[in-house]
Amino acid sequence: MKEQRFYELCSDVAEAIEQAVSGLIGKPEAGEVLYIGADGTPTEKIDEVAENVALSVLETDGRSMRIVSEELGEKVIGKDPEFAFIIDPIDGTFNAVNNIPFFCVPVAIGNRDLSDIRYGFVKNLINGDIYTAEKGKGAFLNGDQIHASSFSKLPDISVISYNHCAHAVLNSHTVRRVRVFGCAALELCYVASGVFDAFIDMRGMLRVTDIAAGKLIVEEARGRVTDGSGSPLCTPLDVKQRVNMVASNGLVHDKLVV
Repeated sequence: MKEQRFYELCSDVAEAIEQAVSGLIGKPEAGEVLYIGADGTPTEKIDEVAENVALSVLETDGRSMRIVSEELGEKVIGKDPEFAFIIDPIDGTFNAVNNIPFFCVPVAIGNRDLSDIRYGFVKNLINGDIYTAEKGKGAFLNGDQIHASSFSKLPDISVISYNHCAHAVLNSHTVRRVRVFGCAALELCYVASGVFDAFIDMRGMLRVTDIAAGKLIVEEARGRVTDGSGSPLCTPLDVKQRVNMVASNGLVHDKLVV
């Protein structure tokens, strides 16, 4: 029952965002910088529109919650929060502004940090695909269960990496292919569903709002997620924090961490 309530809340927020930003996709005004957000990066018009409509939905929900969002940072609704609602109203803002068809709404529900996320939801705003996961109950794409890939040898794997020039294991003679799409939440879902076999970002730029939902979805799809040295991610739910991440099908993980 709780999972269904979380799904409905996340879906309502994502649908409201989708409708609110539909007229801005690919438009010059979408990328107008309005101010510096709580995470220390510029907030563009499309980000503010998306966040404002998300807050409107959450404020009318009736439950007390702590909201962690990329632009505002943190807001508490009510007096006794039942959970933390972690959202990047638009993940892949650059893509959305420039009409590159790869961006989404990722939402995670948890409490203290990245280690206790209990529900993840990612909606692809291009094709409508919805990835979900509840801790201990598996990962799903449009209601069908998904699993990470079964490749165990580096020459067979396809990797999403923002650091391929710095990682010898990712040269063209070691792995099958390397790609970058510019939307971490959706890229992690591609690892969870076996489209790709690993995701690596060691730039120290990822925020909890980018990865909280995708982390759980990968783990519930039988994958593995750590920092760059192979340690668990226990980062506090604070948009000012930055992390490195390696996510994989689990079978190649030890070959990818430093």
